[in-house]
Amino acid sequence: MKALEVDGVSKDFYVTERFFLGPKKRVLDNISFTVERGQNVAIIGPNGCGKTTLLKTISTIYLPDEGTIRVFGNDIFRHPEQARRAFSFVSPALNFQNKLSLRQTMKFFGRVVGKRPEYIIPFLKRMGILHMMDTRLEGFSEGQKAMVRLAIGFIKDPKILMLDEVVVSLDVERKERIINFILEQDELRDLTILMVDHEPTVVDRLCDKIIILDKGGVLYKIVSVKELLAMVPYRFDINVSLKKDMSDKQLASIGSDFRRYGNKIRYFAHDESEVDEIIKQLLKRSRFVLEFSTSGVSLKDVYFWMMEGKLGKF
Repeated sequence: MKALEVDGVSKDFYVTERFFLGPKKRVLDNISFTVERGQNVAIIGPNGCGKTTLLKTISTIYLPDEGTIRVFGNDIFRHPEQARRAFSFVSPALNFQNKLSLRQTMKFFGRVVGKRPEYIIPFLKRMGILHMMDTRLEGFSEGQKAMVRLAIGFIKDPKILMLDEVVVSLDVERKERIINFILEQDELRDLTILMVDHEPTVVDRLCDKIIILDKGGVLYKIVSVKELLAMVPYRFDINVSLKKDMSDKQLASIGSDFRRYGNKIRYFAHDESEVDEIIKQLLKRSRFVLEFSTSGVSLKDVYFWMMEGKLGKF
């Protein structure tokens, strides 16, 4: 069963603050894809490619200028209420009334979606904020507010969970708690997840399919996580910290494919023999090198190439 069908969706915005006047900029350009029920899908791509705009358009915050979107068969134009009942959209842009307590906030949003707020008690307990039920939200940290936003998303008991960088402000421990909770809910309720996140480890653990957008809001490719990793043009990277500065010419004599970030150098290798050669050269220049480490290709590397504008190399 198709949870989501996006067909030929485009979205334009006026480039000036004078609404309905002047030129427009195309942010999404003829996007089409489907998501089956139970699939977990990440939307990734370079900055400014329209990832959040796509989520907001699917969730009816924006309406597309062209194309159609169906949520479990319900067209968001013709049957918006039926479509909205199926999903929750969790975003850092969700604001609260800071003078309300957590208990009052949960009751308010429970009434809005017609659900009992008690449903979300286990989540609040797992996140370590259940004891703050009578604390005003103005006393919450940004990380705690991020967990409140996610709790609001779960109150609705959605079939589709749309997440826009929901763990970006969290520490490692809280991030791990949230990922585990989402995985458990996915197992129990057969959730469909559509998410935007710049954290490769989050995408790697939660998603099985990836939609890549390119600059200009163009759909570049739809792949599995395994297929995406296979597209990276190398298999290993070697991260080096320098204790003495080296010129680009000296660095190139160690390995030809590298990037410099101050005293941090990153080398790329296609195979193990290339890794061995780079390590051999680093050891010869030990007076310059503080430390180095080698790792295999990961989604972090995919993000690196996209942020560097190397998407076309895949």
